[in-house]
Amino acid sequence: MKPFEPVFQRRPWVSGSSALSLYVLPSPAVDTELFNLVAACRAVLEEYPVWCLPDDLIHITIEISSWATSEHISTMQRTRLVSALTARLAGLDPFTVLCGSPVANRSGALLDTHPDQGLTALQNLSRAALWEVHDSPAIAHEGGRGHAALGYAYGCADSDPLQSALRRISPSHAPLTVSSLHLLDVSWTAHPRPDGGVRWEMDWDPVAVIPLGTR
Repeated sequence: MKPFEPVFQRRPWVSGSSALSLYVLPSPAVDTELFNLVAACRAVLEEYPVWCLPDDLIHITIEISSWATSEHISTMQRTRLVSALTARLAGLDPFTVLCGSPVANRSGALLDTHPDQGLTALQNLSRAALWEVHDSPAIAHEGGRGHAALGYAYGCADSDPLQSALRRISPSHAPLTVSSLHLLDVSWTAHPRPDGGVRWEMDWDPVAVIPLGTR
């Protein structure tokens, strides 16, 4: 495990800057099993150099607008993006994904998600809306399989014992109901550490919530 370093437009993130991002957020009222699983994972991760996400920051990243940082995106462009997302997501019905098992990766830990079809469809529609508003520079990466982030490393550690500890968690899976997509203004800030390193932490401001399946 190595320290996590966020990037934007394939370059190191400037501490304190923000970008419009599209996330799936679990509901405390609905996804109780998921929050129980997250709590069990957090108890393990706290013994490692990992910044654990609090419950209100647990998320699945669907897409990030790479066209520009948030301060360069006008109110009109944000309105156009919300309208484009609303129109496209109206035809996608809510769905459920299974989160788990917990996985230790090279820069922290996550919950794998499956099946892939629902999140892939949501990502494709979200990308189409971003391209509609910002053209091709809106997407600056290839993407990957869906996952729910649990925490981000701020130091080096052996991932093998961490993975073994995460594997002992039972139940290791929990459902997540996806009924809306959140447009958020997400920022990353580097916090200095006594050892000379930094711990990157995220935060966000809500912009809009787009429901699925309203057609």
